[in-house]
Amino acid sequence: MHQQTRKAIVKRRPALLSAIRKYNTYCQTLEELRPLESIIIIPRPLPTDLAKLRGEDSDLMEDVWVSPLTEGRPRWLDEQQVRDGIHAMIKRERCLEERRRLGLEADNLCRWFGQELCSLELAIRRSECEHRIIKFISWH
Repeated sequence: MHQQTRKAIVKRRPALLSAIRKYNTYCQTLEELRPLESIIIIPRPLPTDLAKLRGEDSDLMEDVWVSPLTEGRPRWLDEQQVRDGIHAMIKRERCLEERRRLGLEADNLCRWFGQELCSLELAIRRSECEHRIIKFISWH
């Protein structure tokens, strides 16, 4: 049972690390976009070392935006513009991901088209060459 658990962890490690890196990027973006006078609590990035993530001092179980604030309500609860900004940030991120995917697809299509074109040119040249050889042999 222990070995199966270890194998499952190792198998899921790349996806988990990718998710942690994405989360940390969001934390950094939120920190950069937060006004200095703001009272919004920004979550802290998580460690990418999974052993440190299991530790008790990890921020993984942090209750961000759940504890009541004594300074007042966060702007994202009261202001539609802040909520719209959050939605726009998420949509922008999705658009960038889709743009990367479409770029890869375009590259793959161009590569495929180039290979097909080369194959076609090679076939035409071979048939021309074979035609000349047959003509030469029949002439002699």
